[in-house]
Amino acid sequence: MSFTLPGIGPKTIVKLEKLNIKSDLGLLYHFPYRYLDFSKSIKISQAPLEQNVTINGQIQSINNLFLRNGKSLQKIVLTDSTGSIDLIWFNQPYLTKNFQQGQVWAFAGTTSLYHGHKTIFSPEYGQFNTGKIIPIYPETKGLTSRWFRKTISLHLNLLLKNIIDPLPPKLLSQNSLLNLNNALKEIHLPQNQSSLNKARYRLAFDEINSLLALSHLQKKSWETFSPKFILKNYSISKLINYFPFELTDSQKKAWQEIKADLLSKNKVMNRLLCGDVASGKTVLALLSAYLTSQNQKQSLILAPTEILARQHFATFKHYLKDIPIILLTAKNYLPKTIPKNAVIIATHAAIFQKEKFTDNLALLIIDEQHKFGVNQRSFLNSTHPPHTLTMTATPIPRSISLTIFGNLDLSTLKNLPKKRLQVKTFLVPQNKIFNCYHWLSTDIKKNKTQAFIVCPFIEESETAITIKSAKKEFELLKQIFPDLKLELIHGKTKTETRNEILTKFKNNKINILVTTPIIEVGIDFPNATTIVIQSAEHFGLSQLHQLRGRVGRGALQSYCYFFTENTNKGAIERLKYLEKTIDGFKIAEFDLKTRGPGETFSTLQHGFPSLKIASFSDVKLIESCQLFIQQLQQNYPNFDLKKLILNQNSLSLTGKHLN
Repeated sequence: MSFTLPGIGPKTIVKLEKLNIKSDLGLLYHFPYRYLDFSKSIKISQAPLEQNVTINGQIQSINNLFLRNGKSLQKIVLTDSTGSIDLIWFNQPYLTKNFQQGQVWAFAGTTSLYHGHKTIFSPEYGQFNTGKIIPIYPETKGLTSRWFRKTISLHLNLLLKNIIDPLPPKLLSQNSLLNLNNALKEIHLPQNQSSLNKARYRLAFDEINSLLALSHLQKKSWETFSPKFILKNYSISKLINYFPFELTDSQKKAWQEIKADLLSKNKVMNRLLCGDVASGKTVLALLSAYLTSQNQKQSLILAPTEILARQHFATFKHYLKDIPIILLTAKNYLPKTIPKNAVIIATHAAIFQKEKFTDNLALLIIDEQHKFGVNQRSFLNSTHPPHTLTMTATPIPRSISLTIFGNLDLSTLKNLPKKRLQVKTFLVPQNKIFNCYHWLSTDIKKNKTQAFIVCPFIEESETAITIKSAKKEFELLKQIFPDLKLELIHGKTKTETRNEILTKFKNNKINILVTTPIIEVGIDFPNATTIVIQSAEHFGLSQLHQLRGRVGRGALQSYCYFFTENTNKGAIERLKYLEKTIDGFKIAEFDLKTRGPGETFSTLQHGFPSLKIASFSDVKLIESCQLFIQQLQQNYPNFDLKKLILNQNSLSLTGKHLN
């Protein structure tokens, strides 16, 4: 698809692509993120202060004034039969060329008092921007909301020309839903608040239905696969008895679910194992690979980082002593002959050596599934895919799991191992930060422990000067801890250098590792007992919980400290919630409600689809959509669910997000 609208040339197309708009349909589905209600037209003398209004009047005077600091001010005095009002812009000298003294114009904005006169600062003007509810769009340099309002208003009928509502009229009526064309009209050119609310609901309904339909179709396609490998139920009690711990109730339940899938004669396993930080997902991977190996079949475990792959390799070698364990990385290649019961631990390198895998590969385990793109996750899938177990340490709220992961069977690990010590968490006041650092230095020297100090950014930001950057903080921390060995890693650190530093840290040759959130997964250093998170308010609670999980993996008591310069009451309350809560699922739910799905998952879950209008926290909407899909299938058995997805091309809700 491409652009057919007049006036959209190559330069504009480049700008639109920065907003991921690549076609007419993409432009139509570029929804406003908020609105300003300028529908109230009023006389100047009656215009109330601090309210949005539209005022029609005659231009009495136009002045372009230059200020002492080198900046400029543009001022228009507008009059009507009841009085005058000042209109002021800053640093837009070209703007005065649009107006002439004596002309009649409409202006819209928020009225205020300035030097004793009624004033509107930076008012909107023109037919597309006044006298109505006006949309505010996501913008980029050279494409303002004014441009989107004008372009979409002028060409809306053309944009809607090929839009066909896929939903049966009867179901629309039964569910009180607007027709799709009307919803798209109202989302861009709302007549009033009521019609706008109806439009938003219909389009939110479509977003959730798109995910549900896609998930349903993917699950159905998996069910058509007949198992290539039907495993027998060998005893795993020997391995379970070898563990130096007792399985939790959650682990026992999850294992029964996984085992039933592996032994099924009717379907191929496609299961998501969702476990909180340190809940013991690796144990389930061990049991699954062990049973597969007992059946003389191969397993492949994909890890997102080399350091995690090597940790898995060491763990599997320790527990599966009689089974060949093979490590595959960019530097370690597969042998020419792979034992038929081997367990292969690999990084992304497996994707580039897939031709070496034999037809005996029966089990694929993907650790931290969101770190792998869909093409990477499905590289072994063919007409006879292996049993697949995907794992994530991100506690997923029920509303999201039902919507996004309906195509997967879900197992959940909630209760932590009994002997594991809880990480003590504290929000540190600004006046106590030096004391905290002094304690940390003493603890490291006395107990030979180690620590992480995490910063949100790599470089210092001009627009967010209060948010700590790893590079600058690293230099300051070297002065604060002159007697300790510090190192720095971040997303731009070369892989070889990063691995060398992590190896040194593992061998306790580094006391403090200064880093960014790249350590949120794939790090397991039992000797690290303290994590300090700078500018903690910048992270979502789920990500803070993930980072907190980097400590508390050994026998010693561990600690997590949040530093923040933010004094906002809401931000402080959110951080304090983590002080008293260790349940990742409760945290994820709280995070979703207080932060919103886009913010919650933007930094952590790059594989999550971004919703433009709907919210994953709107459980009522999700349940309504689930019921709607059921009605659709029951009453219209020949309805093609793909229609619900194809109409959402521009929403990025396609199969690339789900597997």
